[in-house]
Amino acid sequence: MNDKPLRIDIWSDVVCPWCWIGKHRLRAALEQVGDAGRNVEIRWHAFQLDPESDETPVPLRQAYEQKFGGAQRTEQILSQTQATGRAEGLPFDFDRGQVRVSTLKAHRLIWLAGREGDADAVGEALFRAHFAQGRNLADMQTLVDAGAAGGLSEARVRAMLDSDEGIAEVRAQLGQAQALGIRAVPTFVLDGRMAVQGAQTPEVFRDVFARLGIAAVAPAPDGTACGPDGCEV
Repeated sequence: MNDKPLRIDIWSDVVCPWCWIGKHRLRAALEQVGDAGRNVEIRWHAFQLDPESDETPVPLRQAYEQKFGGAQRTEQILSQTQATGRAEGLPFDFDRGQVRVSTLKAHRLIWLAGREGDADAVGEALFRAHFAQGRNLADMQTLVDAGAAGGLSEARVRAMLDSDEGIAEVRAQLGQAQALGIRAVPTFVLDGRMAVQGAQTPEVFRDVFARLGIAAVAPAPDGTACGPDGCEV
């Protein structure tokens, strides 16, 4: 038996709703394959959907209207996304006053948690802060609270964010995504051999596990394996 854990590299942004949905669909797939799904090593990598944004908060609806061509299209996107997320058991609420800000600090926090805490828990806390609570992801208290969810002390989070620590490392992750041609998130790379793009269903992930030889062959999902569920630059 091969005891080497399955490595899963995930490129995502904490303001990408499909990244939160995809994260939970991956977790569901891992649970469905039992013991094989517990021997995994997940590594989170930074991607920025809006690299030009700064720390000045802009109402999310306003930003979406400029990006997607008006209020009607924005409401359609938010409504459909919220419904999909809630169907997955995730408490999306786009009426909580979400804002667009740079996610650089949030990615630095995840990087720190990957070294000294629980990056998965920090990422989950950031997703929840943005999509369910409408909190500003560039705000220090929001980041401190998310760090605490991953076992990081307030003092450690503040010290890191008050310095340049993690900036070069996160920028290297962003550069790696560009070098690999990743232009949409979430993107999952399993065992360095197979990539899954978008918030695919658990069945799609199980099929990939089977192709990698770490789980029994999954039943083929109905319809096409890959859909449009993802976020693009």
